[in-house]
Amino acid sequence: MSETKNEKSTGRSKKYFIYIIFILMLVQILDSYATVFPGAIPSAISESFLSGKSENVQNAIMAFATGAVSIGMYFLFFSHYLSDKLGRKKMLSVTVFGMALAALGMFFSFNFIMYMVFVFFLSFFFSSDIWLIYINEEVKSNKRAYYSNIILMAGLLGPIIMVISRFIFIKETGSFWQGMTIFPMLIGFPLCIVIYFTLKETSRYQMMKESGSTISRSFKEDIGSIFKTESRKPYTFLLLIVFLRGISGIYMGLFEKYMSDVGTLTQDQITMVFFLVIFAVIIAYSINGFLADRIGRKPLLYLWSFMAPVSVLIWVFGAHNTENAFSIVLLGYSLTHISTWGAIGIIRLITIEMLPTDRRGTGIGFRSLIGGIGGTIGLLLSGVIILFVGLGTTFIIFVMGQFIVIPIAYFFLKETKGVELSDIK
Repeated sequence: MSETKNEKSTGRSKKYFIYIIFILMLVQILDSYATVFPGAIPSAISESFLSGKSENVQNAIMAFATGAVSIGMYFLFFSHYLSDKLGRKKMLSVTVFGMALAALGMFFSFNFIMYMVFVFFLSFFFSSDIWLIYINEEVKSNKRAYYSNIILMAGLLGPIIMVISRFIFIKETGSFWQGMTIFPMLIGFPLCIVIYFTLKETSRYQMMKESGSTISRSFKEDIGSIFKTESRKPYTFLLLIVFLRGISGIYMGLFEKYMSDVGTLTQDQITMVFFLVIFAVIIAYSINGFLADRIGRKPLLYLWSFMAPVSVLIWVFGAHNTENAFSIVLLGYSLTHISTWGAIGIIRLITIEMLPTDRRGTGIGFRSLIGGIGGTIGLLLSGVIILFVGLGTTFIIFVMGQFIVIPIAYFFLKETKGVELSDIK
């Protein structure tokens, strides 16, 4: 994108556009770290706080607790909703500050309940799409997937830093899991200040406000308004897809505990798996970045939805292969990450491209709410099933729901490739 074209389409200079990209990369590094690090230490948390209980009881407690704290993700709806009311910049700064503050509380936790309370608080803010709204409201329609995935790939530094931290703090002989919370504190507190005082509001949000086209609505009317767009039917089915994915995704948060229970991989090998799958995620982001603007969003959603159940079967059974467990688990879990993050990226883009500017944050927040409800239901149900069949079988039962996404997407979602955001009604 040349400087002239960029200034014409967004009203921003090339230097400022590069600065936005840099700041959003830092946000995504923090966000991706905060999203994944609680799922990398459940065995250490169990050892610290639940060591007196049996393995299945520990797993059931972890599943129930994770399900309970996933309710915190419902509050993502309000941060996205407020981004429509107060602006993208303010809420981006708030989410960054919230992640840092939650990490501080986790560091000082001295029992299981206190720790989970702060994980609950952390879930208010991580996996927020405000940064994604920010970049998509600053670039041209044929570059949205490209720039979004450039930032996502930069954000993989977050999981890399998480893996390095895990090598340092999580050991076979003893763990200092509190060390995993240091990075979000170091980067989060100064970054929220930088965002608030140096970023401008997005160009499309400014245009909407300055045009006087916004309508004053009550909270109830705001919720109803997202179902009064030209895309209300496909948006409704997109919510169903997100709900199904939420229910089926319990394996992402409890993979590490399953591997520790099976025992064919050492803690260092588990950490190495976490490290190597980061490069698999680059594959997902690259495929989305290069193909989503060419072949469309829907074909990629079919691919990722098919790959997820197949990949989970590979590593659940592969973990019991005493000779080749590491290689098989690495392959399967890499495919799981490709499918998971590939699908998340496509669903994020489709949501943005269905909703008008004045309802975009609200609609994205509502999508997060529905996904969070699905995740909570899945985790709470799995907490019961785990007691009878164990973690591995529970993973397989739940992930099969992702096959259902394919026909729903084929028949009821519309292709949003190339949609101009300002034309959405």
